[in-house]
Amino acid sequence: MDDGIAVFFDLGDTLASGVFEQGHLARLDVYPFVPEILARLRSDGARLGLISNTDETAATMNKLLDTSGLASLVDAGLCLFSSVEGMDKSEPAFFVLARDRAGLPAARCVFVGEDSDERRTAASVGFRVSPHPLHALHLVEAGLRSHG
Repeated sequence: MDDGIAVFFDLGDTLASGVFEQGHLARLDVYPFVPEILARLRSDGARLGLISNTDETAATMNKLLDTSGLASLVDAGLCLFSSVEGMDKSEPAFFVLARDRAGLPAARCVFVGEDSDERRTAASVGFRVSPHPLHALHLVEAGLRSHG
C-alpha cells in the first residue's frame, strides 16, 4: 500500500446498536453486515479505528469491543473515546487527534457516521466522510488511494 488510508467509524448507530442497562452501556449489538465490510476494508489495506462519544471508561469500552467481536477488526491505537480524550465529535480537535494517531494527512482519513453534524466537523479538518460503512467500502475500493 502506498500512503495508507485510515477509516474511523462512529460506533453507535453506525456499526452497532448500544444496549443500555441502568444508565450504562451493557453491550453492543453489531449489525450483521459490519464484520464482512470491516474485513474487506482491512484486506484492501485500510487501517480501521473508532471515534466514539461515550461516558464509559476505556476498560469498559475495550471489554465491550472484545465481547462484540469488533476488537479484532479495528486497530486499538486508533480507537478514540470521548471519556478518555476529554473531547467529543462536536470538536474538530477530536478528528485532528485521530488524524495524528493515524500518522496520515487528513485527505487519507475517512470518518463514517450517521450524524451529519459530526460528518461536517470531520470534513472541516479535511477528512473524507461517509454516512454508512458500505459507502466507505466503496470509497476505498473505488480508488481513494489514487485521489488522496
